Amino acid sequence: MDWQDPLRSLAPISQHPAKKSTIPSELSVMSDQELASLKVNVKLDRFGLGSARHNRAASILGSFYQFLEDEGRKILAREILLWIEDKDEDKLFELANHLVAAILLPFKASGGKAPAPVSLPSIFLDQDADMEEAMASIEPSGRQQVKLKQLCLRRDGYQCIYSGYFDKVSVKRRKVTLPSTASTGTTECAHIIPFALGSFDDKQAVETENKAVIWWTLYRYFPGLRGKIDTASINQLENVVTLFDAVHTEFGDFDLTFWPQENVLHSYETTLAMNTFAIHPKSGSSVIQLQQHDTSVPMPDPEYFKVHAIISCILEVSGLGSEIDQFLEAAAEAAENLDPNGSSDLGCLLSLKMLTRTWV
Repeated sequence: MDWQDPLRSLAPISQHPAKKSTIPSELSVMSDQELASLKVNVKLDRFGLGSARHNRAASILGSFYQFLEDEGRKILAREILLWIEDKDEDKLFELANHLVAAILLPFKASGGKAPAPVSLPSIFLDQDADMEEAMASIEPSGRQQVKLKQLCLRRDGYQCIYSGYFDKVSVKRRKVTLPSTASTGTTECAHIIPFALGSFDDKQAVETENKAVIWWTLYRYFPGLRGKIDTASINQLENVVTLFDAVHTEFGDFDLTFWPQENVLHSYETTLAMNTFAIHPKSGSSVIQLQQHDTSVPMPDPEYFKVHAIISCILEVSGLGSEIDQFLEAAAEAAENLDPNGSSDLGCLLSLKMLTRTWV
């Protein structure tokens, strides 16, 4: 399977500035009310008055501070307050750059991208033993994606969790009976935390180090992920859902989010960045309820949807979503113009150069 990791061209991500500092831990036990009294936003606003660069850093840090939850927010506040009080503006610039390079850029570059499951010949469609034999000749990563999608479809009732469109291949194979008023379409097994954060070539030193830095930073500001997911478990069923292909594109672009509803298990408030999207929620409202059609297959983890939604909000409010899109498009276009076949070392080198950037 020809899987092109969208993060392979990333330049080395610098270490988090906290690794060079000793940061007091008092804020980690503060209440929300006590944290509010420290006026982090006010201090960031004042810092942002220094210059255009100060304003840029304050905007990025303020966006993260606005949307991060609980412990992650307090950790960020601790860092901001320490370096503002110490007048260590370089650390604040480094922090803003790091948050873009280690979280926003990797998520935006890899959202909605994963190896496509291998299509099996129709003679194996309904016989599990024959299908297993056929899959034995497929590359391991391909077999994993095939099985993952099949289990995901079974759990989700062979339909997109958002639109309710039934998977047309499953309908053709008579895996499910199509209701008279239902629609069909091409569905995909969509990763919530992007697949590319789990796949890496350990022979590539920069790629290996980058993935380590990305996960260290994710665990720091999204501690709810710790112990649940990592590079080895990115393909867990709790991290995938069935989406109609156009819906998957919106989700991968961080233009569609699912926010877990309090006190209602597997219920989500959906939000679209653009109200011009033609496909509407199957529920008829912005709130959808996920169903577990096969109880042997675990349901999606709400924590992963939260992380996706928070990153979407930061991308939107900071304005970095469209900026990163333009940046990635320019890098891809430059590499393609140099090498239309995408195979030369020069193309890879240019792509690497294009992905080397200081954001503040």
